[in-house]
Parts: sequence; structure tokens; C-alpha cells
Amino acid sequence: MPAAVLQFVGSLAAVVAIVTVAWLLGSRKSANLSDEEEARELFRLAPGGFEPVEIALDTEGAAAIARDADGRLAMLVPHGNQFVFRLVPPDTPIRVEGDSVTPGNRPFLRITIGESARDWANTDSGDNNG
Repeated sequence: MPAAVLQFVGSLAAVVAIVTVAWLLGSRKSANLSDEEEARELFRLAPGGFEPVEIALDTEGAAAIARDADGRLAMLVPHGNQFVFRLVPPDTPIRVEGDSVTPGNRPFLRITIGESARDWANTDSGDNNG
């Protein structure tokens, strides 16, 4: 029994050490867009290409939504300390709720973009004033 306890303690110590090193190396930082140009470049680097003509950044820099010349919508959403490009399917309702937009029934993709939210929505819900 003592050997099993010693093995458990050793394994636990190794896991704690790995997590600590990862934390110290910056894995605790979440993705953040500094400005519209950075978002534009990330959209351009998407597989298959996506040339945005209109971009809205999340007020905290945590995401972005863009429209290309063909009217397609795409989003940059955080995944750890990187961003992932997501093309929004054409039939997906984009709802406005106050100053936020949400694609379809995906509340985890909700981004707060301020007063321009209505410009991106194709289905109103929650905030019908104005």
C-alpha cells in the first residue's frame, strides 16, 4: 500500500509541476484583438480566404464579426490564447440583444459590439426599441 501512495503523490506532484510551468509560460492569457487591423489580417488568413469589407470588434477585444463583399458573415472567436475563424452559415439567424449579437442558438458565441449591433442582426429579440 505505501508504494501506491508514493506513486500517487509523485504523479500528483508531476501534474502540479506541469500546470505551474504552463501557467508561468502564459497559457493563462486569453485571446485578445488589439485593433481592427489585427482582426482584418486574421480574417484574411482564414482557410479559403475571407476578405472583410466590414468588421465589428467585441468591446473587450475578445471576438469579432465581419462581412465580405458577397454578404457572407464570419466570426473570430477565442480558443485558448488564439482565435478560431468560423464562417456563419447563410441561414443562421443573427439576433440582437441590446448591444450584443448572437448567431443562432449559440450563446457562447455572443459578442458585444456596441451601438452597431443592429447593423449585424437579421432577427431581433430582446431589444425591440428603436
